[in-house]
Amino acid sequence: MARIQGKKGLIATIVVLGIVLLIVGVSIVAKNVSQKPATKTTDTSKTSAAITKDATTTETDVTDPSTTNTTAPSAVDPSTLTSIDVEPLSIAVSYTKGVGAFNFEVKKTADKTQYVEFSSPDLAGTKCTDDNGLFASIIKNPSSSEVQATITQTVKVGNDTYGLSLAGKGCTSDATLLDQYQTAFSNGFPSLKAL
Repeated sequence: MARIQGKKGLIATIVVLGIVLLIVGVSIVAKNVSQKPATKTTDTSKTSAAITKDATTTETDVTDPSTTNTTAPSAVDPSTLTSIDVEPLSIAVSYTKGVGAFNFEVKKTADKTQYVEFSSPDLAGTKCTDDNGLFASIIKNPSSSEVQATITQTVKVGNDTYGLSLAGKGCTSDATLLDQYQTAFSNGFPSLKAL
């Protein structure tokens, strides 16, 4: 009988010890998770945000003296533009009001060049593998080869140059809608400014 009570006491002690270790482990993990930075940009990082027509955006003032446009002057009425903050790149990207919902994702190339991709699920097609409806990218300080190959517009903001690259029409399921998104971003691109 004493042997059974000893085993019960040993089992109870092990269970209590296990619970204490579990509680300590959970609190350590919770503490580590709460100390991680809110946004981390690495080669494989993804900072995404879904933008909808009802999402809060800020109106853009296009008379920012720190912005030098290296493209042709924009004939777009500033009151027709809205913007979205891309905090990892410290920029506010303008686009024409009324464009549909879209997502953006900040990435880095193997050479550590930062860029942001804009996509819409409405543009995703079935012709290309894993097509996510990419319609435009903005590259921070693009290389000269990138400028020659893919950049359609550039703008200088402070000490940085940003280039707009528009996706081709080969993958999209709706070329007309793709044109609407690309026109909205092309019209607003000269108004890009630093946060």
